Amino acid sequence: MMFDILVVTLGIIFLLVMLYLVVLAAASFWPAGKPQPCAPRTRFAILIPAHNEERQIGATLDCLLAVDYPAGLYEVIVVADSCRDRTVDEVRSRGITCWQYERGEHRGKGYVLQWAFPRLLAGGDHDAFVVLDADSHVDAGFLKAVNARFRQGARVVQGYTQVRHPERSVLESLAFLGFALNRNLRYRGRSRLGLSANLMGTGMCFSREIIERFGWPATSMVEDIEYQMFLLLHGVRVVFASDAKISVELHQSRQASARQRARWDMGKVNVRNRFLGKLLRRGLGRGDIRCLDGAMELLLPPFAILFFLGIMGFVFFSCRWCHCHPCMRYAWLAGILLLFGYTGLGLVSARAGTRVYRALLSAPLFVLWRLKVVLLEIRRGRPGSRW
Repeated sequence: MMFDILVVTLGIIFLLVMLYLVVLAAASFWPAGKPQPCAPRTRFAILIPAHNEERQIGATLDCLLAVDYPAGLYEVIVVADSCRDRTVDEVRSRGITCWQYERGEHRGKGYVLQWAFPRLLAGGDHDAFVVLDADSHVDAGFLKAVNARFRQGARVVQGYTQVRHPERSVLESLAFLGFALNRNLRYRGRSRLGLSANLMGTGMCFSREIIERFGWPATSMVEDIEYQMFLLLHGVRVVFASDAKISVELHQSRQASARQRARWDMGKVNVRNRFLGKLLRRGLGRGDIRCLDGAMELLLPPFAILFFLGIMGFVFFSCRWCHCHPCMRYAWLAGILLLFGYTGLGLVSARAGTRVYRALLSAPLFVLWRLKVVLLEIRRGRPGSRW
């Protein structure tokens, strides 16, 4: 009896989650007018936290020096966090400002931003701040696209992040498809519905007003999600700019990728524990749909885990052990169909090459690997906030 109740409850939850995701996916295909071209007037400070990035930082800086934006209206600042390689030399050889940050235990991107923003506010007249990772390459029109959003009233903007080499390895191919599901469907769908988009760690852009008012309180390993939820609680919407493109480098080895994903997963658990109750209280108490959407974002597991749970739940429900009303069988089936439909929409939106799609043959192994990563990290405990 208890088993039947559990499976029915999980089936209802799974169906509701899939309906939520499909609504966002459908909204992502709604037509949206392009922002009107604006004269480049926003003065940007581009802030790049870096930790031992001598191999990556040069190409990133070369991209920034070649953007299609007046040179007098943007400045690049690299903050070298406890670097023990030639990162500082690589930066200064290009005539770019490099600050050195040495704070012992307070290491990591969140602490770097918390330290750097007051110095930028005190020492410059910038209108907005862009945060990039040291391995991020921006499109030539990135600053123009962000400038247009700020000129039209946005206060926080997130650029369009994509995997740089989607066909180089199976992990990168599957990550590319995962990015498509999140970015093309969920984030774009939220933007179309007037909800708040996700901050993604790189390509984050903040008006001076936001940083002056709130500073940077987010110092966890997932400082982007933490700050996103903080802004939601203060009524600030993140605008998604799909024409402000950034490409990122991903770890190729399974070990490095596992460590990175474990930090993301457990970091999100930490943020969920801190912000979920506050978002629900504000959302339900004030009828704030954006806060309720933020709470839903925190509750969503990684898509690979959701896929695994959905399939396993359907299998258990279909077996003879469960004796529920036949209508529940249709509910589980509807959830599974929505799951595959949502995945299909993401694949179509990715517009990837055949080699990327061939990586789907390894998807079952990838799902099991992701499950193993999550279980191992739960066993080990929470990560810190360092690089």
